[in-house]
Amino acid sequence: MRRKIVIQLVIPLLVLPLLGGCLGPDYLMTHTPSEPSALEETASLHDAGLRYTSHSGAPARPEIVSLIVTDTFAAYGRAKILRAIHEWNVALNGFVRFEIMPDGKNARTRTGVHWVITSKQGGQSTGLPTTLAATYPVTDVGGLMVIYVERIGRRDLGGVVMHELGHVLGLGHNPKGGLMAAHYHPTSQQCVDRATVEAVAAKRGLPLARLNWCEYSQVASAAMN
Repeated sequence: MRRKIVIQLVIPLLVLPLLGGCLGPDYLMTHTPSEPSALEETASLHDAGLRYTSHSGAPARPEIVSLIVTDTFAAYGRAKILRAIHEWNVALNGFVRFEIMPDGKNARTRTGVHWVITSKQGGQSTGLPTTLAATYPVTDVGGLMVIYVERIGRRDLGGVVMHELGHVLGLGHNPKGGLMAAHYHPTSQQCVDRATVEAVAAKRGLPLARLNWCEYSQVASAAMN
């Protein structure tokens, strides 16, 4: 029954990008479709090496961004998604909060707006930039985040989802790099960095001094050794 409910939720969102009222998708791509290098292994340094600033939180109730994570992800993948959501909630510090809805039957939120996070199987074109994930915002509905799990390989799913959650918040790509760079990088997309938080603050009118961001100098240092 639960699978049927989720399918009923996802299929309309899959076709919505083809209809009016939908913005173009944002993609996270890579120029390295071959086997990831040993540099990818630095993702495991994340939990031990990173820390976030600690500013006073929001005094009022946060804006809630509702998410539905489909059962197309294995337990390990769901854990990575939860980690990405947690890191964004630390950064947003109570002003905005991502919340996973328990199941499909609770999809009717107070605002009627929610995002579906799902995975999709699929091949890739050799020699071309490879799309790892895509986010499709839909006006007044929320949108759809598609993760191409076969293309992730040994890359960090949590970092990919963190990037896409930036698009959910309305951010575009940052040509200077960092979490919102258009192309995946194993060390600079492991947390919500200051440049990304500054962009969120400007986009949503939030007080920068009360948000949090990570410092990942320890990870960068370890990657050089």
